[in-house]
Amino acid sequence: MPKPTYAEAVRDFSWSSVLHELEWQDCTPINLGHTIVDRHATHDGVALYWVGKDCSRARLTYRDLRALSNKIANLLRSLGVRKGDRVAGILPRVLETVAVMIAVWKAGGIYVPVFTGFGTDAVGFRLRNCEAKVVFVHHEHRQRVPERSEAAVVTIADDPDELCEGDVDFRQAIGEQSERFTPEPCSRSDPAIILYTSGSTGEPKGVLIANNFVAAISPYMRFGVDLAPEDMLWPTGDPGWGYGLVCYHVAIAMGVPVLSCEAAPTPESLLELLQEHRVTSLATVPTLLRGVMALGAHKVEQYDLNLRCISSCGEPLNSEVIRFFQERLKLTPRDHFGSSENGLPLGNFNALEVAVKPGSMGLPMPGFELGIIGEDGSELAAGEVGHLAQRESKEGYYALGYWKDAERTRQLFRHGWITAGDLARRDQSGYFWFEGRADDVIKSSAYRIGPFEVESAILHHPAIAEAAVVGKPDALKGAIVKAYVTLRPGQQPRAQLAQEVQDIARRLVGDHAYPREIEVIDSLPKTESGKIQRFKLRQRL
Repeated sequence: MPKPTYAEAVRDFSWSSVLHELEWQDCTPINLGHTIVDRHATHDGVALYWVGKDCSRARLTYRDLRALSNKIANLLRSLGVRKGDRVAGILPRVLETVAVMIAVWKAGGIYVPVFTGFGTDAVGFRLRNCEAKVVFVHHEHRQRVPERSEAAVVTIADDPDELCEGDVDFRQAIGEQSERFTPEPCSRSDPAIILYTSGSTGEPKGVLIANNFVAAISPYMRFGVDLAPEDMLWPTGDPGWGYGLVCYHVAIAMGVPVLSCEAAPTPESLLELLQEHRVTSLATVPTLLRGVMALGAHKVEQYDLNLRCISSCGEPLNSEVIRFFQERLKLTPRDHFGSSENGLPLGNFNALEVAVKPGSMGLPMPGFELGIIGEDGSELAAGEVGHLAQRESKEGYYALGYWKDAERTRQLFRHGWITAGDLARRDQSGYFWFEGRADDVIKSSAYRIGPFEVESAILHHPAIAEAAVVGKPDALKGAIVKAYVTLRPGQQPRAQLAQEVQDIARRLVGDHAYPREIEVIDSLPKTESGKIQRFKLRQRL
């Protein structure tokens, strides 16, 4: 059966059909836990297949996930969590992670994912800023929670000796809870998530994401990913980041089982697990696809794969990667665009008969209107570079604004558009092309890294006077973090300096964000008012 054309999909799309599929069409109170899990728990269908880093295997049916999330929700109630309270999770892809998120929403709370790769300073800021009432943490990352955290700490550990004094033992506490829980009535416009995103200046800002994210992401899963009930989806991203988080939950809400692997996949393990679990749909990042390509055609063609769709997000896919998969696997990886503020409104479609332009962000998802605008909100002509803008939607809304930041929220919603700082252009055919950031945010291996946090960490070194970081193009990661530093009076460059600075940055901001290269220079380029001109440092590269 031929695929629909893009024009047909846009013509036939309706938000009412999305709401009907989610059982939200009557506008009565909703609860994400019921929508994602409980309404499917009338049968023994599998919601989650899980592979541990020790190669153990497990699976959770919808009934299992309902029971476990209900127990956790009851635990949250016993810890005083009520509607609107923030509950943070410093959780890798362990078996309990999805259940914790579902439980927070069942209790009416706001889930705050905290990436396990963050250092102590980055974790501490997020916990303080969101005023977390409870923190769920895996014992391997317990040391990242600041000692003076005011939140109750629930630690997932196999051995009581792995707990810190005052911690709630997750396994013991869950064993004491009931499997019955009545989900908190909520509205689609209530906040469900605070997702922290890096900016070019100042501390990270928390994006408030609505319960409605399940509806807002549905067009992407339907048209971009082409997800169907008979599929097995593997979102390789960490659920502590936006792409992984929404892919997990919207797929499960659609009744589609998800594969979750605790260890970050390598190109080799990716192929092995794709084969073992007969994955039909892969949602991943360009870095991993480039790694598979680097293995070579002979290696890749040894695997018996069941893939029918590859989706990619985080940074543009280059034509060499697309051509490799077309030639070796007879599949065209589809590039999609998303952000913490926009959701996933643009892409190249697996479900539609639409030409793929390598390097393009694609076309707007049915149900969404996007444009390129100038500073005054006026739309620009084809070929002109401006702010990527998404028209505000009454049904497909995703972000509600920034947590405790009215001024940034006003800047986000302007002239009836949502503009989050991405620069792009639109060609004559309506395809969008990414041109960079209006600020200095660095995209590395699909991670969005704000220079401010990295620079602040570097300044902890006693020899460093000033620091500025920029993204340096890299064939595998897209970009790496490069730091330019000046030294305090009396200090001289020495062989150990770079390693010392890197160690500090890794401890404070995380392994994903430390500077891979450090260059000592006499002075940093600045404006007359003293602001560092990072664009001049990028020009040096």
